[in-house]
Amino acid sequence: MGNFFSKKDTFEKKVLAMETMITNMESKNKCSKEFHDNNYKKIIFYFIIIEIILAYFLYNVIFSSEALSEKAMYFVYSFLISIGIYTFAKLYRFTYCKLINNNEKKIKKLYTGLERLFEERKRVTDYEHTKKLFEKYENFKKQNPSDQIDNNR
Repeated sequence: MGNFFSKKDTFEKKVLAMETMITNMESKNKCSKEFHDNNYKKIIFYFIIIEIILAYFLYNVIFSSEALSEKAMYFVYSFLISIGIYTFAKLYRFTYCKLINNNEKKIKKLYTGLERLFEERKRVTDYEHTKKLFEKYENFKKQNPSDQIDNNR
């Protein structure tokens, strides 16, 4: 009989541990998304500033230079710098989107693991006690749904 009570405690501990893991992962994912979105916005802002500075510099060089090859060289450098910054911004966005997608997959796996834990518990013990725990789980799931994660990137 003592063995039965210890199993119940471990089940509830497992459920509590899974819920805390899910909550931590969701908050970590949300903070990470906000952090990377802010960084991406800063990259775009500085990209625009650099483009304005390059355009002003190019404007001055074009009217002060006599050689056509020198003017063309400045156009090429300006274009390459723009392409480089744009590529950096897109690679940054691609990598953090992959990171966030991987975290979302981990959260979904944790939810399915929690569901499996409850299904296993339903088979092993009485249904009424498990039903109360399941209702607590449903309330937790309604408070922290994984479907609320923004996919706007």
